[in-house]
Amino acid sequence: MLRHFVQHRRDGGNVCALATSKTHFTLKRMENGMNHKIKTLLATAGLFGALLASLPAHAENWQSLGGTDSSELLVDTDSIIESGGIREAWSMWNFKQARPNNGDPSFPTLKSYKDLHQYNCKAGSMKLVREIIFAENDGKGDKRDHSDALKGQEFNKPKPMSVGDAMLQAVCNFELKK
Repeated sequence: MLRHFVQHRRDGGNVCALATSKTHFTLKRMENGMNHKIKTLLATAGLFGALLASLPAHAENWQSLGGTDSSELLVDTDSIIESGGIREAWSMWNFKQARPNNGDPSFPTLKSYKDLHQYNCKAGSMKLVREIIFAENDGKGDKRDHSDALKGQEFNKPKPMSVGDAMLQAVCNFELKK
């Protein structure tokens, strides 16, 4: 699984490096006010497509975009497709501790969820079109599809330096197989 971290330099800059072992990200404030998590996600997004394009094809190929001590964001690179100038990709959040699921007493907590986003790379925008929540990590266990609540969503530009911005960059920079 792709892992990365930000290393501070004495001259005030940062270096993005890849690591093969699990690396936890902290939310320490940087001089410019950005936290390590977002800075790391954005630094890695540019490398994401080139590094993952050579991986073999699988039914699902979840690659980490980063995380914290409490959660991790992954993208299924095998799900990235493009049609009519719009890309689609599945992402998944895993949480170390169960999170409350308000509004559904039969499904009180979740530990992961998968989202299908559409990306308009030319416009720099994205929209959520499907969401499935799961009782266990890695999209396992009991599940509920909450996609009906997403009908009518419009494309929106994510805020600069946000997790959405990192996802947009990662998916749009990913080199599709020909």
